[in-house]
Order: sequence, then structure tokens, then C-alpha cells
Amino acid sequence: MAKQTVDLGSSANDGTGDSIRSGGDKVNDNFTELYNALGNGTTIAANTGTLASNAYLISSYQSNTQITTRLNTYALVANVASLAALANTNSAIAARAQVANVVTLAALANTNSAIAKRAEVANVASLAALGNTNSRVALLNTNLTGTNTAVRLLISDRAQVANVGSLAALGNTNSAIATQTARVTLVNTNLTGTNTAIRLLASDRAQVANVFSIFSSGKSYSTVPNYGAAVTYDISANGSSAYIVSNMGFGKGGAAFNNPELTVRNECTIAFDLNGLGGSHPFNIRSGASGTSNFSNTLIHVATDGTIATGASAQNKTSGVLYWQIPHDIISSSRNSYNYYCSSHSAMAGNVNIKDTGAI
Repeated sequence: MAKQTVDLGSSANDGTGDSIRSGGDKVNDNFTELYNALGNGTTIAANTGTLASNAYLISSYQSNTQITTRLNTYALVANVASLAALANTNSAIAARAQVANVVTLAALANTNSAIAKRAEVANVASLAALGNTNSRVALLNTNLTGTNTAVRLLISDRAQVANVGSLAALGNTNSAIATQTARVTLVNTNLTGTNTAIRLLASDRAQVANVFSIFSSGKSYSTVPNYGAAVTYDISANGSSAYIVSNMGFGKGGAAFNNPELTVRNECTIAFDLNGLGGSHPFNIRSGASGTSNFSNTLIHVATDGTIATGASAQNKTSGVLYWQIPHDIISSSRNSYNYYCSSHSAMAGNVNIKDTGAI
């Protein structure tokens, strides 16, 4: 094989010479030929006598100094090419890193800007909502603390106010107030002195005709507030064998109407007047037809002296009035889903059948 020379190009790193791989391949081929000529292909054996003498080798081939010089030249070229490639690689890496950083920073800036804009929009929306709320609260306060006319206008947006208007007119006439019971005075005070009763009526969004029942019910106690019950069941006892509902037509049936089944609707308030129990037969509401799994949520008990108890504390009472504000999500799946019962006498129990107001 003829000697192969590495093409160095016209100038350093001008890209016209052999590549590092091509140059290395030529160098390897030259060494392979030398090792085959001076040895067994892997080891040089020039001094063993089996090959040509050193003098012949020296005269036939370039001196070791020349070979070393050329090898050094080849190595230098290879190193230069490697360094140039390394420099190009480092430069490319640096350029790509710079581009990546620029893109990342741009994306981060866009993200921060978007977050800021969304936060600004959210703040504007919150402030607008707060402004609307404050405006409505101001209007509500004006209506509540202003004239009775403004109060009536506020209530009329939510409930029937004919009776409230009549009571307000009645409250303006001292002679009419004098003819009423102490309960008239209480209601008139709530209407003209404080806004408590009005706020309760507005928040409940219930028909307020029941307010009039405070005046005309004839109850002997005057400190019991009314929670807008759609119906009030007067509860008494048939010994220790049954509860009796003495109003709403149940009392006409006598013993046949012991522990009557009550049919009511969700989203309304019902009341149990327990004063007919004479201090006996603790009255409870439970889920299911047996056991003591009491349903205490939304129960309010008002004692005859006006003391109010809620939740579990409203259970097991023998006097006063028990209000049950039946939630929207309660519907009887069967006739035994809810039950009123006496915690002292198991025979005293009856079903409460709850219908869906939304199906009306």
C-alpha cells in the first residue's frame, strides 16, 4: 500500500482538509503497514534478525526522528481538529442555552403578566361584587332603619305583607294597641322599635300571614317567638299509650286517631305545641321508625319563658313549642323514614311523611 498522507487543508480549521476520522483512518492504515513490514502485525521485531537489518531499515525508510516528527504533526492536527470541534460544540451549547433562557424568561414574563392581569380582573370583579353588596346592604339598612313604608317595600319583594301592613297601621294607633293583648305590644315593639322580627321574616322568605296568629291565637304566654310555621300541631297524650293531635281535624276521630301520621312538605316549618302534655312524655323527632337515631338538625325549641334551644338540645321537651325547619334535601323514601316518639313510652310514636315541595 502506498503511503497515505493526511490532508491538512489550506489553513488551520478552514474545513478543506480531512476530517479527524478520515485522518485517523489514514494514520492507522500507515501504522498497520509498518507493523506488518517490521513485525508480526502487532509487535515490531526489527532487531530479531528475522527481518531486514537496522541499517537497511534506516536506509530504506525515513529516520525515527522524521517518523516522530510526522506523528507529532498528525497528533497536533488531530488535537487542533478536536479542539475546534469542541469549541464549536461549546459554542453551540452556549447559544442553545442562551436561546432556552430567553424563551424561558419570555414565557415567565408572559405567565407573570397573565397572572397579574387575571388577579387584576379578579380584584376588579371582587370589588365590583363588594360594591354591589355594600350598595344592597346600604339600601337594606336604609329600608330597615327608615320609615315603615320602606320596610314594607322591602318585605313585599319576598313575601305577602298584607298582615304586616295592617299591623304597622295598627301600631300607629295607640287606642288600637290598648285593645290588644300583651302579644300585640311585643309585635308592635319588634316592628317599630327593633328590626329583628322584620329581618327574620325577610330572610326566611316565608308568607308572613302567620304573624297575625300571634295576636289572635289566644296563647297564654307572650314571650314565645313565631318562626313562621306553616302549621302548628297541638300535642297531648292518651295516657301513656299514644300521642294525640287535638287540632287540624285529628281530634274528631277520638282514639282512632292516636299517634296520627302527619304529612308535611320539605322547605317549610312546622310546629308542635307541647303544652298539652302537662310536663310528661318527652317529645322527640327521629329518622326511622325505631331506635333513638334522633334528627336534631334544624330543630328549635322555645320554652314558655322564651328560652330558646336548638339542635339536640331542642329534643326531649314536655312543654313549650318545638319548631322543625324541614330542609330541602329531606324526602321520605317510605312512610317510616321519620318518626315522632316519646322517650319514656315506646307505644307513643307516629310517622311523619315528608313530601317534595319541588314536585308541586
